[in-house]
Amino acid sequence: MVTDDPDTVPTGHWEINLAAIGSQVPGLRQLSLPDADINYGWSEHFQLKLDTPWLLSKADGAGVADGAGVADGAGVQSGLGGSDLGVRWRFIDRERADFAMSIYPQVLVNALPDSYRRGLTAAGSTWFLPIEASTDIAGFGVDGELGRYLASSPLTRALQPDAWAAGLILSHQCLPELECLAEIRDTIAPHDVQTLINLGGRRRLNDALTLLFAVGHGFGPAAYDHQELLFYLGVQVTR
Repeated sequence: MVTDDPDTVPTGHWEINLAAIGSQVPGLRQLSLPDADINYGWSEHFQLKLDTPWLLSKADGAGVADGAGVADGAGVQSGLGGSDLGVRWRFIDRERADFAMSIYPQVLVNALPDSYRRGLTAAGSTWFLPIEASTDIAGFGVDGELGRYLASSPLTRALQPDAWAAGLILSHQCLPELECLAEIRDTIAPHDVQTLINLGGRRRLNDALTLLFAVGHGFGPAAYDHQELLFYLGVQVTR
């Protein structure tokens, strides 16, 4: 799921998500294989994050200008994707209220200029500044997120305009070891509103391993960020 929840990793523990993430937007197909999302519980209320993918990218047609730079359409490009660094602070606990809340500032940076030149990543960096909340209603888990994307430079902003994002996830324990998930997420930029619908689940394999899966489709005008297809298949390792 794209929308996040306010929960933090327990102090001194790790949560590592290793996944294959595929996406198709107009003129471009990308596969993150693997995508390594590494989280560490720094304290009871703080969590550190580093998320870095190895990207495979293929442009359709003679060329495409998109949010990840300009791809040349000549075969498959591969390389290191942008690194997403973040710090989550959970400032309201479920133990003290009937809900939890956090802020989770993140910055996506392009570690290798060569990745941008080959159309794999965006130029410059992009901040995402969300607030997140979760609660339980009538046997369903409810996670909500509202945030703002802010580009760091005019070049980045020309390809990826500043935008608002709002997402909602409903979760339900379908089986003793299976949690079912449904997500709706809107991204609102000037002259462009994109809606993503995601369905997925979490299947607990043992105390340390959980299978994660989701597939989604976007609705909105044909733009660089219009998700014609989005899928996620991975495993979560906790220790």
